[in-house]
Amino acid sequence: MQNPSLSLTGNVNKTGERAPEQPRRYPSRIDGVLIVALAGVPAALLLALAGGVLALPAVARAVVLLAMGCLFGLLLWTFAATHYSIDADSLTVRSGPMRWVIALSQIESVTPTRDARSGPALSLDRLCIRYDGGREMLISPREKDAFLRDLESARQKHAVPGQFR
Repeated sequence: MQNPSLSLTGNVNKTGERAPEQPRRYPSRIDGVLIVALAGVPAALLLALAGGVLALPAVARAVVLLAMGCLFGLLLWTFAATHYSIDADSLTVRSGPMRWVIALSQIESVTPTRDARSGPALSLDRLCIRYDGGREMLISPREKDAFLRDLESARQKHAVPGQFR
């Protein structure tokens, strides 16, 4: 059986025209230390409050448990859905319910960092993307070298000068 990714007709639509390239997705690298820090703190808080929550009236108890459930749901959504994708003219960063789109033409530099500031990155092995006159985005693609190579390739196709590293 032929590999569909190697097929010359695999990216052709029903009218015979080439379909636009699908953006490649790069999941975030995940550090166990960050998972413990981000999920462990709310878990410890819930355990610490457990006795007090059980002593609350039923309505208040339900509200507190619902709020904690929403917090854990948001954390799970963020862990499951933090990824980055590059298309013909933009970098899209998704982290749970949040999404940022950065035009390739606005990216000024991409440098490795271990900066611990908040960002859509689930690892401290990060890239700092500077764009749009000084704004910064911290990301942590699992396949950092492939991400950088594909980002540079997309920028060259988009005729954006400069190289990263």
